[in-house]
Amino acid sequence: MVEHQTRLIRRLRPNNTIKKVIPLLLLSSFLLLQSCNRKFLGFSFSNKDELKIDQFDFEYFSSKTKFKYKNGNSKVRATANIRIKKDSIIWMSITPGIGIEAARAKITRDSLILIDRVNKQVLRFSYPTLSMAFNFDFDFPMIQAIVLGNLPIPRSNRDLVEKQANHFLMTQNRGDLEIENTVGLKTRKLEELKAISNATSNTMELKYSDFKLVDEYAFPYKALLVLNYFKDAETKSTTIDIEHNRPQIEKKPLKFPFNIPKRYERK
Repeated sequence: MVEHQTRLIRRLRPNNTIKKVIPLLLLSSFLLLQSCNRKFLGFSFSNKDELKIDQFDFEYFSSKTKFKYKNGNSKVRATANIRIKKDSIIWMSITPGIGIEAARAKITRDSLILIDRVNKQVLRFSYPTLSMAFNFDFDFPMIQAIVLGNLPIPRSNRDLVEKQANHFLMTQNRGDLEIENTVGLKTRKLEELKAISNATSNTMELKYSDFKLVDEYAFPYKALLVLNYFKDAETKSTTIDIEHNRPQIEKKPLKFPFNIPKRYERK
């Protein structure tokens, strides 16, 4: 499992069809579901020379998230209603500006199922299939880690940690990947991440800002994902801008409605 999580970014092959775009949007839209109506004020530390990274804990979680996706001339704006049961299921309803649900997704530990209401199709993806389609290896634990604002790649004794003025810089090397994690002294959360593949020179950058509290946990209210990759002898870029609203840790179990219409084509 750890080895599977270590290959965080590979050469991506973006595609404008809903079959290719939506899974990437699902993954990237999970880059930290957050916020409340109080600004994050920080914590007091007894020892600021030691790296501490807070983990988000919950049983059920819900949030409403706006995102903007741009890849070349392709642009998408939508709102995603998200529900999560810890270590079990991530559910999403995607609605574009017209206010009608365009897609509904269910991510479990085994697979991702997407109801494409635009094309009246049901798309089923295993993690190996998705990884092959995007040259991007991931699984449920890694997605959940990104959702919660935890480190996508778990810490190891091999990691190098350097204390700087306002943050810690933790460098991880896994296979052909080099990952730089910036962890805030006040937030004790991942604030920036840059992953580069030494084999392809492709990069992924995550930047989190506007930290607020959800219960006692700090989360970034805004997130920015930038993917830079090589295709057809050109450098290309995909940008996903995310803004979260109305998140909460639910006190009661949530429902995850997922009824597939019989007339929909199965893919």
